[in-house]
Amino acid sequence: MNDRTQTAEAFVENTLRALTLEEKVSLCHSGSKFGVNPVERLGIPVFEMSDGPHGVRHEISKTSWEPAGCDDDHSTYLPTGTAQAATWNRELMAQAGAVLGSEARHRGKDVILGPGLNIIRTPLCGRNFEYYSEDPYLVRELVVPAIRAIQEQDVAACAKHYAANNQELNRTGTDVEMDERTLRELYLPGFEAAVRDGGVLTVMGAYNKFRGQHCCHHAYLVNEVLKTEWGFQGAFISDWAGVTSTEEAARCGTDIEMGTNVASFDDFFLARAYLDGLRSGRYSMAELDDKVRRTLRVMYLAGVFDAHRKAGSRNTPEHQRAALDCAREAVVLLKNEGDLLPLDSKKIRRLAVIGENAAIRHAAGGNSSGVKTLYEITPLEGIRRLLGDSVEVVYARGYPDNRDGLEPISTPLLFTADEGSGVRGWKVLYQHGRSFAGSGVAGYAENAAYHDLSDTLPSGFHPQNFCITWQTELTAPETGAYAFGFVTDGIAELLVNGKSVCRTESDATRHLQKYDLQLTKGEVVAITLRHSKSDNATYVKFGWTHPGQSHTGSVRDEALALARSADAVIFVGGLTHMDDIEGRDRKDLTLPDGQDELIAELLTINPDTVLTFIGGSAVEMPWIEQAKAVLWLWYDGMEGGTAAAEVLFGITNPSGKLPFTFPRRLADVPAHNNLGTYQADISHYREGLTVGYRYHVTHNVKPLFCFGHGLSYTRFSYADLSIVPGPESIVVEVTVTNNGPVSGKDVVQLYLEDIVCSVPRPRIELKGFAKVSLEPGESTRVAFAITRRDLSFYDEASRSWVVEDGEFIAHVGNSSENLPLRQSFVWASR
Repeated sequence: MNDRTQTAEAFVENTLRALTLEEKVSLCHSGSKFGVNPVERLGIPVFEMSDGPHGVRHEISKTSWEPAGCDDDHSTYLPTGTAQAATWNRELMAQAGAVLGSEARHRGKDVILGPGLNIIRTPLCGRNFEYYSEDPYLVRELVVPAIRAIQEQDVAACAKHYAANNQELNRTGTDVEMDERTLRELYLPGFEAAVRDGGVLTVMGAYNKFRGQHCCHHAYLVNEVLKTEWGFQGAFISDWAGVTSTEEAARCGTDIEMGTNVASFDDFFLARAYLDGLRSGRYSMAELDDKVRRTLRVMYLAGVFDAHRKAGSRNTPEHQRAALDCAREAVVLLKNEGDLLPLDSKKIRRLAVIGENAAIRHAAGGNSSGVKTLYEITPLEGIRRLLGDSVEVVYARGYPDNRDGLEPISTPLLFTADEGSGVRGWKVLYQHGRSFAGSGVAGYAENAAYHDLSDTLPSGFHPQNFCITWQTELTAPETGAYAFGFVTDGIAELLVNGKSVCRTESDATRHLQKYDLQLTKGEVVAITLRHSKSDNATYVKFGWTHPGQSHTGSVRDEALALARSADAVIFVGGLTHMDDIEGRDRKDLTLPDGQDELIAELLTINPDTVLTFIGGSAVEMPWIEQAKAVLWLWYDGMEGGTAAAEVLFGITNPSGKLPFTFPRRLADVPAHNNLGTYQADISHYREGLTVGYRYHVTHNVKPLFCFGHGLSYTRFSYADLSIVPGPESIVVEVTVTNNGPVSGKDVVQLYLEDIVCSVPRPRIELKGFAKVSLEPGESTRVAFAITRRDLSFYDEASRSWVVEDGEFIAHVGNSSENLPLRQSFVWASR
């Protein structure tokens, strides 16, 4: 970003003096879904924002959540947060940040709503895929280069969601309770680094409460810590509909209110009600001026008023290469028994690729982080492109296994949705509340095959309090047996010819509801599908079976038959954005749709089956002892399939490392094995500091795969650990050597252990890492500078960071479990 700091304050003060009271208030809340009101009289344009954090979201209508219908709002789809973090590569974080900032500028955005910094406390959190890690040091080190790179493109980054937004379960109402030391050591360091080291220009509040007060207007978190203690000078933005009170928003740090669900933008808490309170003297003019100063400062520093502001670029070959570079280094090789990987294509004549995730595209999913991308290469496409005609590649979906699998209804078979609409498909009615009564808002849809409930709401509807009805009439194309059915994670009902034929009474994730009937050719059937929004419901899928549908056996039978006929088998499974999704947590750690059973059968048929998985959170693996090769692919962006194929066949040597722990079972996660620590109403963080690897190492609980784990096709060794005390820091050095046959990258990791301390500490804590690239036989010396802060704990009594004199141990290796080198040193106060 250009150096505008010397002239910023003069601009801010001059503009502030020229603004009327009404104009100042207009700058405190949005005037569209993603824009703050302009002040045309003074040349202040709309302050435009867009969702991130791994691509610029498609254009949204100004007054509703409906897509704006643009055909030029495609953006580069980068690997998601957990995938980026799995690279453990600061340079790649900067590269991805530069792409995000440049594309936001090209789309005319002033703020990109990312990166997401929340700690991965529970593997069930539906939004984990957007975040980085369970470890605050790793988050801190990755977020700073990302923010700096975004803002160098004349776009403001937005660190979110501040703070303790670690679950989607009742995310707008849950109240987080934790001690101050846990807050400071685990949940705030990433945000502190974003402010103090990254210079982030905006911060977004979290939906949840913290110690009884909503985080989007929080006296302690925002006024005391963020703005006073850390000296944050930028704008504090609410999450969309995160403001709940004019009084608290006025006094407790909210600078810009966004997305409140009311009939008019004038009804926002910081709009008419705030203006009336200012006029009556209820609210302070000084507080108002502080809000406006911050917004104007961000606009100025982001170049909004600069005639030479960077224009940005979008969907360039350079951006696509950046997505591929990140995707390659994100892939984590979890297991490789007997060096099964990489596969040798010269020894394979017929390759079976099995699994629904081999052919699914994920860019548009996840709710607010969905990206409309020019292309997305799936693993199946990546494999076929790499192998060309040299290997016969056959594919079977494999799961979910259902002989009566539902297909979308072909639109031409449907009557026009409503007379005069010009749309052949479905009439849609949105209604307030959870009962199908009263007035609503009508719309149209070409199909009802899949509905992401969060992205289809008209303006003014509360995201947790509405219902939808879809209606159409179908002409049977031929005589025979039909079935209509749906799958939802909420409450739904299907009516055929006005008769209720099946329904769900409560959350029922992936339980098929189906109605069979006989129809004659030309017969018209009236179909109604109704959905009442339950607290965590996010989707409805609807479809049918018909006489013309091919039934050659179950999808599992087809997959198993292909596996028997192939020389090699690659399974591609895992999660989708019906699992990893904003607004809902997963129910458990199991793979959905019967994948575990299918995997067990594949391993019986071919013990060398290679297992690959897409997903943003950990899963259980009950078959892990039988599996020889396991790859974790993440949601790896538009080039994810290319990267997966390259790793599978040895073009790329995997170098990704897990940024969070894979537990063996949910009971091994402290957020779930302590009563009351994961709740819809109040979540008590009783586990304190022992989150992720801190818990597993401290309490000797064996994980499925540990934090920092990731294998390579070569071998690295560590030697000659040395520690040199200095006046301001302690320098730890180690020699790393590539002892294997191919070039590769490894992540050298440094963990510290405090031997004697007056307060309990986790046994080890990450305090340094470096990614190195080495040719076969090559060695390099890696150095880490350990600061006083790295040795410290947060002392609640003095409200400060404290390091006690005494012995520490430095552990060095390439995962939290593989730490072959250790050496003690003594810290003495200077």
